[in-house]
Amino acid sequence: MSVRRRLVEVVSSVLIAAPAAAWAVPVDLELVLLADVSGSLDNVDFALQRDGYVSAFNSAGIQSAILGGALGQIAVSLVYWSDSPSIAVNWTLIDSAAAASNFASAIAAAPRSSSGSTGMTRALTFGAGLFANNYEGTRLTIDVSGDGAESNACNFDDETCLPLQAVRDSFLAGGANRTINAIWIDDRNFFGDDAADTINALDYGATNVIGGANAFQLIAQDFGDFQQGIASKLTREIVGGDPVPASEPASLALFGLGLAGLALIRRRKRPLVDPSL
Repeated sequence: MSVRRRLVEVVSSVLIAAPAAAWAVPVDLELVLLADVSGSLDNVDFALQRDGYVSAFNSAGIQSAILGGALGQIAVSLVYWSDSPSIAVNWTLIDSAAAASNFASAIAAAPRSSSGSTGMTRALTFGAGLFANNYEGTRLTIDVSGDGAESNACNFDDETCLPLQAVRDSFLAGGANRTINAIWIDDRNFFGDDAADTINALDYGATNVIGGANAFQLIAQDFGDFQQGIASKLTREIVGGDPVPASEPASLALFGLGLAGLALIRRRKRPLVDPSL
């Protein structure tokens, strides 16, 4: 056997035997965005939410936060969910301002996938499974948006949802670098932070959804406030660390596990719709 042929065989055997993780792209953050597209969102709500993500990744502030990390790059994907989840924009490496803007353009072009009930448990399960990819993140974060409680695995008016908790706990058990955060949209008198709401979104999130290192949740009083809220939230997730910095804008409310931020001042309520959606 020639030396060249033997060398080829040795290299091939190493490549076959090497674990996939050895060839993964290192990033500061692997981020899964779980965006609610259930039936409680009309076309205007959907567009406002979508445009909030688009504006965020086009912003100089978020692009600077990404490039300012230890590795200067993150991997991010967007999932739309209602009864069942589906990938709207697949994993994308963001390592430049141009890459961030390209991701924003992909979000703008992605069609709405569904408009069913609020299957948050399925969404979280799906999102957790997406981390089996070609990236190796220093931190793994799931970012949930929603305007209602789980209505498939539990009743829509249940304040505690054990199946949802089980999925959360299973994901977080995978490592200390895992986090689940949430942004809740309080645009109806059912799920929010007002005394009139049937379910307090912040209590619900703390009990059933968020968790992990520096986990936090944020309230936007309607979809019009979502753009500012998601920009603030993404910045914290990209930078990491303390979720309640001293520079917190007065127009946002941010709540960590046991930490309360400033109250939102905008209160534009809309008529009650079917809370099971």
